[in-house]
Amino acid sequence: MHEMNYIPNQVAKNLRKKRTNTIGFLTKEYFPLVGDFLNSFTKIAAEHGYSVNVYFTQTADNELKTLRLLTTHALDAVFILTRINSWDTISSYAKFGPISTWHRVNRPNIYSNFIDHYPIYYHVMNHLYDNGHKNIGHVLSSLRNANTRARTRAIDDFKASYPDSNQDFQLFYHTQTGTGEDAAQKWLAAKNKPSAVIFYADFVAAEFISTLRKNGKKVPDDCLVVGSDNSEIAHMMNMPTIDLCFRNQAHNAFIYLYNELNSDRLSYENQNPHWVDAN
Repeated sequence: MHEMNYIPNQVAKNLRKKRTNTIGFLTKEYFPLVGDFLNSFTKIAAEHGYSVNVYFTQTADNELKTLRLLTTHALDAVFILTRINSWDTISSYAKFGPISTWHRVNRPNIYSNFIDHYPIYYHVMNHLYDNGHKNIGHVLSSLRNANTRARTRAIDDFKASYPDSNQDFQLFYHTQTGTGEDAAQKWLAAKNKPSAVIFYADFVAAEFISTLRKNGKKVPDDCLVVGSDNSEIAHMMNMPTIDLCFRNQAHNAFIYLYNELNSDRLSYENQNPHWVDAN
C-alpha cells in the first residue's frame, strides 16, 4: 500500500472489520421527548466510543431501508424509539445486529426495556382519589401501544375497586401534534368535567394547560393536570408528573447493545417509576 501510495478510507476499514461503532436511533417523527431521550442515549454511547445516527423514518419503507443498514454493517446495532412495521418484520433483522427498544414487546431477539405502566398508573389514580379527586380523566396514546393497554386495564380495575369514582373521560390519540389543545376543548365542552386529568406525555399536558388558561380556567384549581415523563417541560409548567425512567431506559437500551457487540459486560441501572410533585 505504501508503494502504491494507497490509504484505505474509514468506510473500507469498517467494512473489512465489520464494525463501525455506529448505532442507528429510529423514530417515526419528532416529539419533545425524543430530544430528552436522545440526549441520554447519545451521552452513554459516547462514553463508550459509539456514535449515534438518528433516522426519522416517517414511512414503513424508510424504516426498512434503515434496518437494512444492519445487513451491510453500516450500522452495528439499532434502537427503536417509535416503529411503523410489525415487530415480526423488525425482529427478522436482529440476526444482522442487536436491536433494542423501550416498547413492551415479547420477542426473544429484541431487547425490550419496557416499564410496566399498570402498577404506577393504578398508584397515581389511587393517589388522586385519596386527595379528593373522584372524577379522573385520561388522555392516552393509541391502543396499538402496549403501555396504553396496560393503563386501560389499570383504569378498569380501579373502577371495579372504587365504584364511586368516575373514569369516563377517556381520549385516545395517535400523535402528539395538537393533542393537548383538542383534549382541552373536549374538557371545556364536557358537562361533567373531571377535576384531574392524567396525560401520556408532558408535552400534551402542557398544551392542555395552556389552552385551559387561554379560556380563563385556572390550573390546578379548576383541573389538576398530571403529566408523564418527568421531562423539563413538566418542571417549566410546574405540574406533577410520572417519572417513567426514560433516562434509565435509554441507558439500559444502550448497555444491551454494547454487551451484545463486545466481550466485556456493562451493568444495567435500576428502574423505579414514581410520582413527582410539582415544584
